[in-house]
Amino acid sequence: MTTALALGWAAAGLACGLVTGEASLRLERAAGLVDGTSGDQDHRIERILLPLLGLVGFFFFAKSEAMGPGLLIHSLWIVVLVQILGFDLKHRLILDVVSLPAIVLAVALASFSPHLSIFAALFGILIGGGVLLPFALISSLFQGGAGFGWGDVKLGMLIGAVTGMNLSATALYTLWALIAGALIGGVVTIALLATRRLGLRDTLPYGPFLVIGCGLVLFFM
Repeated sequence: MTTALALGWAAAGLACGLVTGEASLRLERAAGLVDGTSGDQDHRIERILLPLLGLVGFFFFAKSEAMGPGLLIHSLWIVVLVQILGFDLKHRLILDVVSLPAIVLAVALASFSPHLSIFAALFGILIGGGVLLPFALISSLFQGGAGFGWGDVKLGMLIGAVTGMNLSATALYTLWALIAGALIGGVVTIALLATRRLGLRDTLPYGPFLVIGCGLVLFFM
């Protein structure tokens, strides 16, 4: 796609990010995470970060893909992943009302998605959830669920559904996404510890790192 068309698609990503941000504000009120009465609440994630991520994501995917079903589906996942990233960053929570329908939709769209099939999507769900399940169990037993949560497991299943997994060594997309997310999270954690912006007993939300790993795999697969 030409730069001019990609910029037009980026504008659509900005608009989608704005809509996603407003939807996230409604979801946090529905979940009882805010009282909805205070006018001084911080909405920078919803009204600045999410639109910018939508703009950047739509632009780069449009530059690497031609207009067609593949770009439309990838753009849909950008919107979903951006919402999950922002919500988890703000509330340390990944909503079932977002992740579970997205998993079902990913399977339904698998046959139309680039480098994906229904088998690959289902296998990806199994691997994505299975790899992360032990971490959630350990966190639940020893940290009271304060570290790695069940929402992260469902996010792993969603990542598996949208990236897919095959028995071929060249198509281990779900594992690559999880590994990329873990590496990015590790680097960020070490950097925050080194600069003393994070204590040894503090924890970070893992969802944003997994989302970034998924986005990278979707872009390069």
